[in-house]
Amino acid sequence: MTYKRWIPISSILVLLLVACAPAEAYFRDGNELVEFMRDYEKRESDSDDYSRYGLGQYTGFVIGVADLGDSVFFDMPTGTTAGQIYAVVAKYLKDHPEQWAKPAHELVVNALAEAFPMKQ
Repeated sequence: MTYKRWIPISSILVLLLVACAPAEAYFRDGNELVEFMRDYEKRESDSDDYSRYGLGQYTGFVIGVADLGDSVFFDMPTGTTAGQIYAVVAKYLKDHPEQWAKPAHELVVNALAEAFPMKQ
């Protein structure tokens, strides 16, 4: 079989794979975010027993979602600190373990929307 004949076949296979892919795709779920949050909390309590990777994943992910979602899904007051944002999300995660299977970005948005609702 020549190369030119494989192009249509491979195109069809790619389309079938895309069509069969799950409709809901996300990078992290709440379970992963909780694991990273635990490293953040260990660091905040001056423990040396934490993963720098986990700490960075938690802080980077949460701040990224906060930056993108502010004024869209929630309205953080001027002067809100990164520490406040991390604490709000950590409290929400601890209070809602039944939601840990959801996408992590959804949990961060829910936490911040609950703490900083949009102004009417």
